[in-house]
Amino acid sequence: MSRIRPARGAARLAVVAAIALVAVACMPPSAPKLGRPALRQPAAPPGVWDSSDPGVLAVGGKTYLFGSTNNVQLPVRELTSFTGTLDASRAQWGAAPRNALRQNPYWISPDRPEIWAPSPVKIRTRYFVFYAAHRRGATDRANDQCIGRAVATAPAGPYTAEASPVYCGLPAERGSNPWGRGALDPEVFRAPDGALYLLVAVSRTRDNIGVLRLTADGKVVGGINAQPTTLVSQRFGWHDGVDDAKLGATFLENPSMAYERATRSYLLFYSAGDWRTSRYLTGFARCATPTGPCTVDGRGPFLKAGSGRSGVGGLTAFRDPAGVLRVAYASWQAGSESAPSGDGSLSRHTTLARVVVSGTNPDTQTVALVPS
Repeated sequence: MSRIRPARGAARLAVVAAIALVAVACMPPSAPKLGRPALRQPAAPPGVWDSSDPGVLAVGGKTYLFGSTNNVQLPVRELTSFTGTLDASRAQWGAAPRNALRQNPYWISPDRPEIWAPSPVKIRTRYFVFYAAHRRGATDRANDQCIGRAVATAPAGPYTAEASPVYCGLPAERGSNPWGRGALDPEVFRAPDGALYLLVAVSRTRDNIGVLRLTADGKVVGGINAQPTTLVSQRFGWHDGVDDAKLGATFLENPSMAYERATRSYLLFYSAGDWRTSRYLTGFARCATPTGPCTVDGRGPFLKAGSGRSGVGGLTAFRDPAGVLRVAYASWQAGSESAPSGDGSLSRHTTLARVVVSGTNPDTQTVALVPS
């Protein structure tokens, strides 16, 4: 018997150790330290003409910039430089504007046919653009947005829209549209392990910035009214677009995520305030995983007005063909926000910048934008 007991004791210890390891593995991740992101950085002058809510696709050694409806329904252009001038971009676009979308699907409202916040992504052998649009037949017109998809065999299109939206926000409630509460500003994020996620802005809630899992072929797990995991909620005084301590009526939108390799954390950017005005800012958070938890920088905006530009938002993060982490964001000419602009001169334009991080410790790492 004396020879058996130690073996039994060792076996018990092994079982206890295994249980402990499983328990640790099953523990949810903790929110990372914020680090030292730059605060209240001024916008830089734009370099891309008449381009808003930019979405970027880097594939095959080339970079394609998509934008919200301007003089064409889904504008797309190839970026051959990250340092071009606004005048050169204007001339190039004027000479050869390119519409990437063949035709709107029936579900988009004919009264408000524009689409916005395109998010291009390659999934297997095909190319998709996720986008937001107003849905036909809405009863709650203030929250009538849904997210659709279009598909192509080449990165610049032409894209063919799918017949039905893929996501329309939280399930219907009293006073909402019968098909859901509204969702907009999609961005598809591919994690380092290849898993796909859809970041969204969700209407009729204070928990605006959320994320959903996508299947391997880009469908929303849980369907058209799946419950997103909340990443950022309306909370801080500057979230209404006024950089003070008082929180007024607001909305958070335009989420964008990038994996930061040195710290193995996820940088999250989002817009706050009213996009049609100078009261539009860009916020920052750092997340442990694509589904959180996230530590939100509440001290103030990451990016705000500057260089004669205001209403700075719609930021999207991307890696260029060389692997450099960059961003694209839109802004208005200060003092001419939402002004009529048939020739595009007073439309929103896009700025390109590099994301510069310093250090490998998420507790102290700096994050800032510099000109491309």
